[in-house]
Amino acid sequence: MRLLLGFAVLGLAVFAGIFFWRSAGQSADAEFRAELPPNLDGPADAPVKIVEYGDFGCPSCRGWHNAGIGEQLKAQFGDQISFEFRHFPVITAQSPEAAEAGQCAAEQDAFWAYHDYIYEETAQNALSNDQLKSYAAAIGLDQAQFDTCLDSGKFAPAVRADWDAALGAGARGTPTFMVNGRRVTPFYEDMAAAIEAELSN
Repeated sequence: MRLLLGFAVLGLAVFAGIFFWRSAGQSADAEFRAELPPNLDGPADAPVKIVEYGDFGCPSCRGWHNAGIGEQLKAQFGDQISFEFRHFPVITAQSPEAAEAGQCAAEQDAFWAYHDYIYEETAQNALSNDQLKSYAAAIGLDQAQFDTCLDSGKFAPAVRADWDAALGAGARGTPTFMVNGRRVTPFYEDMAAAIEAELSN
């Protein structure tokens, strides 16, 4: 009985250790992410904030972008809305590194240029390390800085923080859109209606 009790106590201690280690890791990642500028398109003080949890390897994210829905909404609502892209790299094995590459581009104030180039100018799932570096060259980034950034993994904590935030927001796939914290479908009509509802409040 004492032996069983000892194993139970040991198991509880191990579980608690893992839980608190993971919680501490999440906290450190979130703090690191909070120190970085958001990947924002539009005014920071816009009354309606649209968050996309997306993946550079996601065909549906690519399709949404290339359908021009975001541009339609910006044309309709102007400075009343802002878009923020957060990483939820769940689709391909290369997606996490691609998300880090996006943050390396953001370090040179070129997140959206890099984002648009991947979705508009590259083949689906062309996300190898060499390809990610070639996209930086294509949009004119400082290649040495970008390569050093990507190879170092310095933005892995930011990507993990976005991933955790996506799960916390209820995202289970990509793209997941939130309008002022409320999940909406990616269809233009639904997003426009959600924005109008927020503006009328």
